[in-house]
Amino acid sequence: MHNRQRAWLWSAAALSFVVGLILVLNDNTAGWIFFIIGICYIGTSTRAGQAWAASNPSLVRWGLIGVTLLLVLLVVVDGAVFLFK
Repeated sequence: MHNRQRAWLWSAAALSFVVGLILVLNDNTAGWIFFIIGICYIGTSTRAGQAWAASNPSLVRWGLIGVTLLLVLLVVVDGAVFLFK
């Protein structure tokens, strides 16, 4: 990974953490989505994360599917709570 790509990933991770923190502090559960995305960005930007992903492609695939399903579930639950208010 090039330095420019790493810098963009770290800045995206920092931005998603800040946005997530602001949303969570404002009692918005959608902020947790940004925390999860920030953690994923940090994991992909490290050399160890890239080496682990290269050696375990099926586990990475299932992990991404799991994170996506958890995010969809979070949005559905957040929408249901919003509708029942």
